[in-house]
Amino acid sequence: MTQKNFITEFGMFSTIVITMIGVGAFSYPEEVVNYLGSNGWIGTIVEGIVAYFLIYIAYKVIKLNGYNKLCIILQNSFGKIFGSILALIFVAYNIFFISMGMRIFIEVIKMYLLEKTPSEFLIIIMIFTGIYLIRNELGDLIKFNEVSFWIMFVSMGLIFLFTLNKAHFNNSIPNFINSDVYDYLKAFKNTIYSFIGIEIIYLVGPFAKNKVSIKKIALKSILFVTLFYVVTVILSLAIFSEEQTKALLWPTITMIKSVDIRGAFIERWEGIAMAVWIMFYFCNFSNVYYLSSDIVKDVFRLGDIKISSALIAPFIYLTAMYPENIAELYHIINTVMPVAAAYSLILLPLIIFLFSKPKRNLNASKFICIFLVCTVLTGCWDKVEIERTQLVSVIGVDAGEDIGKVKELKNVKSTDPLTSVNLKKIHVTFGTPDLSKLEPGKGGISGDKYVDVDGYSMEDAVNTAMSKSSRTVKFSQTKLLVLGKGLMEYPDVVKEVIDYLQREPSLNRNMYIVLASGSSDKYIKIKTPMGKSTEGYILGLVEGDAKDNEVKTVTLNDFLVSMSENGNSIIPKVEMDKDKKNIKIAGTAAIKNFKYEGDLNQVQTSNIQLLQGKLKSGKRMIYLEGHPVDIRINDSNRRIKVSQEKGNLVFNIKLNIEGEIKNYYTNGKVLSVDKLSYIEQSFNKAISQECKDAIKVTQRDLKIDPIGFKDYIKRYHPLMWRQVKDKWEDSYKDAVVNVNVDTKIRRIGVVK
Repeated sequence: MTQKNFITEFGMFSTIVITMIGVGAFSYPEEVVNYLGSNGWIGTIVEGIVAYFLIYIAYKVIKLNGYNKLCIILQNSFGKIFGSILALIFVAYNIFFISMGMRIFIEVIKMYLLEKTPSEFLIIIMIFTGIYLIRNELGDLIKFNEVSFWIMFVSMGLIFLFTLNKAHFNNSIPNFINSDVYDYLKAFKNTIYSFIGIEIIYLVGPFAKNKVSIKKIALKSILFVTLFYVVTVILSLAIFSEEQTKALLWPTITMIKSVDIRGAFIERWEGIAMAVWIMFYFCNFSNVYYLSSDIVKDVFRLGDIKISSALIAPFIYLTAMYPENIAELYHIINTVMPVAAAYSLILLPLIIFLFSKPKRNLNASKFICIFLVCTVLTGCWDKVEIERTQLVSVIGVDAGEDIGKVKELKNVKSTDPLTSVNLKKIHVTFGTPDLSKLEPGKGGISGDKYVDVDGYSMEDAVNTAMSKSSRTVKFSQTKLLVLGKGLMEYPDVVKEVIDYLQREPSLNRNMYIVLASGSSDKYIKIKTPMGKSTEGYILGLVEGDAKDNEVKTVTLNDFLVSMSENGNSIIPKVEMDKDKKNIKIAGTAAIKNFKYEGDLNQVQTSNIQLLQGKLKSGKRMIYLEGHPVDIRINDSNRRIKVSQEKGNLVFNIKLNIEGEIKNYYTNGKVLSVDKLSYIEQSFNKAISQECKDAIKVTQRDLKIDPIGFKDYIKRYHPLMWRQVKDKWEDSYKDAVVNVNVDTKIRRIGVVK
C-alpha cells in the first residue's frame, strides 16, 4: 500500500454491505420463513440487532489493537505460532464459506442459464476472475465495490417496484402466537449464514480514512442489510404466501421471474435475475477471497498477494466440488456453518478482546476484460440455435389410458424392476408456433404445430416430446396451461403434475391456467373462426371476461401458491359450444384437495371476487319498474369481522361499493336524492342476496373457502384459530355469514 489510510466512508459502507448480502439475498426468505412463517421479517430484525453486536465487537478488537491487520493482532496477542494457527483457522472458515456459496451460485447458474456448461469449468472461471481482480491493490477492490453497489441495489430496487402489483401484503402480517423463543433461536442458528461477511471489517478497518467514523458506518451497513432482507422476506411472503415460500429454494429469483410488465421489451426476466445474481455473488466472493489471501500472505510473509491467492485457489475448487448434489450441499452448510460462524464471529473476537494487551486505478479495460472472459468462454457450451429449439406456447395435460392403474403402483416397492417405464399415466400435448409458415413481409404466425406424447410423469413426457421432435423443448414463452377435467379426478397424479410445475425453473410462472370440460388436447387443437392461434384465442376470452370480473384470471404462480397452501383453488373453466366449433368461458372450476369439486357460474365468480375484496371494476344490473338499470362498479372494498355465538362462527362482511348508472330508460329521471337512494337500496339488497347465494354454494355444496375466512382467522384472531383449527371443516360449514352492502352512486351520465 502506498497510502495507509485511503478507504472512504462510502467505500467501507459498500464493501461491508455487498460482502454480507452475497448469495443470501436469494435464499434467505426460504430459510427464515421455514422456521418463523409470517414472523420471518420480525426474526430478520432480531438477527440484524445481533449482527450489529457482532460487528461492534470486531470493531472494538481492531480499535484496541491500534487498527492493525487481523494477522498482526493475533500474533501480538497469542504469539507468532499460535496466533498464526488461529489466523489459518479463520482462513479455513472463509474458504469453506465462499466455496459453499460458489457451489450454490454455480447450481443456480446451471439451472437457469448455462445448463450444459460443466460445473468444473464455471468454478475455475470464477476463481481465475477473482484472482485477476484481487491481484491489484486493495484500493482497486474498494472502487469495484463502490460501482457494483449502485448497479446491484438500484437494479433490485426497480425489480422490487415491478413486483408490487402481484403482492398481497396480508400474507406478511406476523402471527406471534405461532412462534416462540425456541423457534427464533432455531431460525438464527440456521440463517446466520446470510449475515456472514461482517468479518470484512478486519480488512477495511485498518485502512479507513476516518477511524472515528467506523462505528457509525458499521451501524449504517447493518441497518441497510437488515432493511434489504426485511423487504425481501415481506415481498416473498406477499407474492408467494408462507407455504410456497417454504417450498422454493431461491424465492427471490422466482419472484424476479414472476415480474410481468405488459408492453415491456424484456421477455425473459430470469436473465435479469442471473445478471444481478452474478454481481451479488462475485462481489461477496472477491472480498472474502482478498481477505483470506491477505491473511495467508501475512502468515507466511509471502510479500505478494498474487502468490497467496494462487495457493488458496485449489482449496476453493476442491471444497466447492465436494458435495455430490444440492441436498448434500445444504446439509453440509447447515451442519458446519453454525459451528464455523460461532468461531469466527463470536469466539475469536471475544478471545482477542479479552487477551488484548501508492494507489493504482483499475482502468475500464480491466473491468471489461473480467466480464468478457466469463461471457466468451462459457458461451460455447450453451449457445442456442433457433432451428434446434421448440418454443412451447401452450401445454395441455390429460389423464392417460393407464391412469386407472395408479392404485396398483402403490404396492410396487422401490427395489422392484422399473415396470412402470411404459405406463401411460398422463397424456400431454405441446403446442408450438409453426415458424416454417412465416412469409417475408407478413407479420403474425400462420398456425400451430402439436406434439402428443404419453408418459408416466411430466418429465417423461417432456423427454419423449424432445425425442419425437429432435429439438430442445423450451417453456420460457409458454402462455397457457390447459388441464383436462379427467385428470382432476386423480388427486395423486395431480400432485405429481403440480410438483413438476413447481420444480421446473424454465416454466413461465405468468402463464394462464384453465380447466377444460373435456380433454385438453381437443381444446388446444380446435380451429376457431376468430384466429389460428388457439392459445391466443383462449387468452383473449379469459382476459376479456376478466375485465368485467365474470371470470378470475389465474396465473401458474397464483395456482401453485393456492395449491401449496391447502390443495384448493379456483380456475377459469372453458367448454365447447354445441357444434364443437367454438370455445367459450363457462365460469370457474373449484378444486378441493387436488380434485375437481364443481363449478361456479360467471355471476357467482364475480360475487366471490367482490367478497374477496379484489373486484375493482365490473357491471351489475337490477330491474326497476320493469326496466333494467345497469350500474358500473368503479371501486369496492371489503371488511370482515368475526365472532362466536352459541359455539358457531359468525362472519360479518361489509362491502363498500362506488359506481355510476350507465343505462336506464328514456324519461326515467334519476336526478333526485330520493330516486338515487331508492336505486342504491335496491342494489344493496340484490348484491347482498347474490353474495349470500355464492357463499352458500362454496360453503355447503363445494365445501371450499375462496373468500379466505380461514386465513383471516389465522392471521387476525390466532386465539380463536386455536379453538377451531382441528375442526375447521365443520366450523366453516356451520358458520353464519352476514353480508352488508353500502353502495354510493356517484354519477348518472350526461342526462337526468
